[in-house]
Amino acid sequence: MGMFDRRVILIGAFNGLCFALPAAILQRTVFSGTALAGLMLAIIFFAGALAGYAAGRPLPPHALPHGAAAGVVTFLGAEVVYLIATREFSDPAVLLLGIVLFALVFASLGTIGAMVAVSRGARTQ
Repeated sequence: MGMFDRRVILIGAFNGLCFALPAAILQRTVFSGTALAGLMLAIIFFAGALAGYAAGRPLPPHALPHGAAAGVVTFLGAEVVYLIATREFSDPAVLLLGIVLFALVFASLGTIGAMVAVSRGARTQ
């Protein structure tokens, strides 16, 4: 992986998935079609930033790329679980486009979380 520390990325992704998976399952099942589905979506987005924060908290040499990678792994983990659970596969081109776009969103959220972790770490040192 070169400059990436797998352990840091996996720790960040694990922290993000602890929030993203239950929220995604609840959004698609129990809260489907209710106002709480929007709250679950907000929690899923928060999970991407949380993954980046957890990956940036140990202050690895390249914290922002680690945060972005943890955010993407969080999204991909939740997406794989969702696709396996629902067995709903749309047109492959649309599915791929959606995955790429949301991976970019979660990379951005992970980067923001890592920036917060780095700024907090710099203030405490």
